[in-house]
Amino acid sequence: MYRIIIGLLCCCIFVSHAQEIDVIAFEYPPYLTQHTSEQGEVVVLLKRAFAYSAFSPKITFISSRDAQKYITQKKWCLSFIPPQTPAKQHLQVILADKTIPLTLFRLAEPQVFIGNELKNKVIAHLPLSLDDRKVRSFAKAGAKLTLVDTIEQGVSLLLNQEVDYVYGDQQAIDYASNNLNFPAMLLQDSAMVFYQFPMAVWLNSQCASADKIRTHLEQQHYSIHRF
Repeated sequence: MYRIIIGLLCCCIFVSHAQEIDVIAFEYPPYLTQHTSEQGEVVVLLKRAFAYSAFSPKITFISSRDAQKYITQKKWCLSFIPPQTPAKQHLQVILADKTIPLTLFRLAEPQVFIGNELKNKVIAHLPLSLDDRKVRSFAKAGAKLTLVDTIEQGVSLLLNQEVDYVYGDQQAIDYASNNLNFPAMLLQDSAMVFYQFPMAVWLNSQCASADKIRTHLEQQHYSIHRF
């Protein structure tokens, strides 16, 4: 009994002295959201990665429109926002084997939706994907790109027929449709998958705590990709 009590006390002391790490995030429910206590599926994965460690992630949400400016101009340590152009100081930590398939969504029609019907179509997408080669290929194929702050805003534009497609994933579309009280089954995803987005967080190796963080994650057998 005494050993159990001492162990619990040691655990409490360890947690109370955990170093807070700032983590940049953007609103992309259900994976990232400031509107639930768990803050989204990917945040749960990140906190699991640092459970019983000397670090405690502190999530800060910023506008997706300001994301790249923040990443470029500010000092940061961990970020769910990918650098627009990853460099050697940027390390990608894979938090789960699952990837998020990104497709195009439209109002449902009887015909099969391949996703290559792009000429003169208006596509709503997040600013984070501005440097996405697939998004650039949409424009080269004759589509017009419209920036939105959230997937929900994109779905709202789609329902009002102000855009033809929304670029996103099924779970995010389902979440947005539910918030808008619109049946997600009336939206149709493209047969083409344009990108498999990893469940990951980015580590800036120029951060003061980067070496300790990387060592901890490697000891926990997380895959770390270098550029």
